[in-house]
Amino acid sequence: MNKKLLAVLSLLAISTPSFAAYEEIQCSTDKAFQENSCNQCFDWGSKVQGDNLGLLSDLWKNTTDASKILYKEEQKDPYMVNLDNTNVTWTQTPSADKFWEYTDEFNALYSEKDFGYILAPGKSSTWLKSSLASAYTLEKNTAKSWQNIGMLIYPITTHNILAWGEVSMDSSNAHLECVLFKSGDAKAPEVVIPTAPKKLPQTWPGEFMMLIVIAMISGFWILKFKTKS
Repeated sequence: MNKKLLAVLSLLAISTPSFAAYEEIQCSTDKAFQENSCNQCFDWGSKVQGDNLGLLSDLWKNTTDASKILYKEEQKDPYMVNLDNTNVTWTQTPSADKFWEYTDEFNALYSEKDFGYILAPGKSSTWLKSSLASAYTLEKNTAKSWQNIGMLIYPITTHNILAWGEVSMDSSNAHLECVLFKSGDAKAPEVVIPTAPKKLPQTWPGEFMMLIVIAMISGFWILKFKTKS
């Protein structure tokens, strides 16, 4: 883990109580959402080469009239999709395990009786977050400004608890939350090129003397004009 990156993420963890929410948008606004079978879509604006994405989290929200239950065994980790393999390179640190972790808030929802995590109607919980030492890095980005370059996908699978206490095992409850990233405008610093000083016209000795005489006569008339004024 890059020590500089870890230091930045540690500072953010201290100064920021929760990760900034993404802006939710209609999935119909970009074909990339349809291509990745997204159920809920978010826009996180633009990113430029060298940007790090850390302190990530996902909110589980129950907007139905029934309680929901979640089993850890069914869950898949969030993942980054590269939307421009030619001009863009994303890296992940760490590359495998220990990137994502369940929150204490989520673990408190566990039901010994039901062997799962239950969320009541109208409630929400930050159920998943990236560990402090984890981040995605935009290592390379030569894509044009505002071109799609990446999509972070959060899968979550939940089930309804029916009125008589049984759990609906309908696989349609699998849900994909997608966060879209576009290419930022990384302008290079302006380089100021010094211009060569203007060269005076070359003159021959006779021409030089003539210029002196003309200058003296001009000075005389200027002085005379000023005296009269």
